[in-house]
Amino acid sequence: MVSDLFKASLLTLSLGILPLSQFAKAELAAEPMPNIEVMPSQYPDSMIFAHDANFDALIAGKVVAIDVAGDSHNYLGAMDASQFASFVQSAQRDELYVAETHYSRGTRGTRSDVVTIYDKANLNVIGEIVLPDAKRGLMVSNRYSLRLLNGDKFLAIFNFTPAASVSLINLETRKIVSETQVPGCGLIYPTGKRGFSSLCSNGSIYTAQFDEAGQLTSQDKVAPFFKVDEDPLFDKPIFNKGVAFFPTYLGKMQQVDFTAELPKVGKSWSLVNKKEAAQNWRPGGWQIASIDDQGRAYVIMHKDGFDGSHKSGGSEVWVYDLKKKKRINKIVLKNWGVSVEITRGKNPYMVVTNGDMQLDIYRASNGEWLKLIGGAAAMPFTLHALRK
Repeated sequence: MVSDLFKASLLTLSLGILPLSQFAKAELAAEPMPNIEVMPSQYPDSMIFAHDANFDALIAGKVVAIDVAGDSHNYLGAMDASQFASFVQSAQRDELYVAETHYSRGTRGTRSDVVTIYDKANLNVIGEIVLPDAKRGLMVSNRYSLRLLNGDKFLAIFNFTPAASVSLINLETRKIVSETQVPGCGLIYPTGKRGFSSLCSNGSIYTAQFDEAGQLTSQDKVAPFFKVDEDPLFDKPIFNKGVAFFPTYLGKMQQVDFTAELPKVGKSWSLVNKKEAAQNWRPGGWQIASIDDQGRAYVIMHKDGFDGSHKSGGSEVWVYDLKKKKRINKIVLKNWGVSVEITRGKNPYMVVTNGDMQLDIYRASNGEWLKLIGGAAAMPFTLHALRK
């Protein structure tokens, strides 16, 4: 004999099933297959490339295209960037470049280094350049480990085995044309008409120039101009029309002009006043500084700095007029910041990678926090505004 309680349960269950059975009869329209979107023919000024180092799965690193201005669907697409990859975008060619490393057994086995070439419209692989001898420098994403030179004709790659060198690729022929040794020095700063410089461990600068075929024509050194053991330079400067601005660990800004064949070192100036210096306000983070199209510099700062806090990030971004060497604004961050980038255009956005590895979006003009973009990348340490 069925109990009243059991009858009531059956009645409730049947009433719940009835609407579901009606919905089951409705069929969704079939989606077209394949369903492939393309990137905008002209990338919006509000777009950035976020380089995801992905420490938890280095083999699955990527570079993500994100439109930070959109109300939704900020994630536009992505490119693979495996094993401490480097990324750079061309302003002259419809191409994007990722220098990456693969192993024959995924995370082990025979190593192969390549430059993978993507098209800008579909983010499809359109070419590959094999890098011999397994010497590409493997490091946390750094925009100065892969640079374009000479109107984007040459692609320069930093090698480290730990012998340091720079390989030059002719992007028209897709061939490596030269390799230049840079002992005791590192990274790539475009210099002069057709050359690069590297920052050296003794506080000097190595510099080299090349002919139209990519062969070395001259090399020189700028004498040491800062004390590495007292106040080192961050190796990630910001550039304004060929002039680099290097923040220092203790809160100065060092100017170096790379427009001529031999770099010219300018005077340094302080980012902090006496009171702030006494409170140990200092720059910090991974990508600690950026610059907008109007020439204003944005620097992540933290209070109570100490020897070793240079990668800690900061609670504020300070804005400077580089011509006047003067601070013009302070932006208190909603969340602790690690990296900062400014988008292109007259009304730029400030994008900050926060301590949770999500992206905080601010209005650069007044520091107004607008929104959080989460889940786009696991570890977006390096942010790239558009190159034009």
